Amino acid sequence: MSDFYFDLSGDILISSNKDIAIAQSGQQRDMQQIYLRLMTEPNDFTIYPRLGCDLSMIRGMPQNRATAEIGKRIIRNSLENEANGGIFRGRSISIDAVPISATGIRFDVHIENNTSEPVTLSVVQEL
Repeated sequence: MSDFYFDLSGDILISSNKDIAIAQSGQQRDMQQIYLRLMTEPNDFTIYPRLGCDLSMIRGMPQNRATAEIGKRIIRNSLENEANGGIFRGRSISIDAVPISATGIRFDVHIENNTSEPVTLSVVQEL
C-alpha cells in the first residue's frame, strides 16, 4: 500500500505531473512515520489515541543532562511502542540532545534502515 508523501510542515506534496505525490522509498516512508510520532501528542488522533510523543512533559524542567535524557527516553518509547505501531522496534535508534538556548533542546533522531544512510529527523522542544 502506498503512502501519500507529506512535507515536514504536514502538507501533501504534489508531484511534477500535478498528482498527489506518493512516498517512493523506504526512507521517505520512515521519515513520515518518525515525523508523525514525534510531532503529535497522544490523543491528537481520535482513532489512534496512544499514537504520538508527549515531549511536552519536559516543559518547565531545567536545561540540563537529566532533562535531555528524559526527552530522549520519551522519544525512544514513542518510536518503539507497540501502541504506536512498533515499526521501529528492533532497529538501531540513536538520539542526540543538543541545547540550542537556555530554554530549548533540539533532539536529532537517527534510525538505521536498509540503505547506507540513516534516516534523520530533528525536533525542537522548548522548556
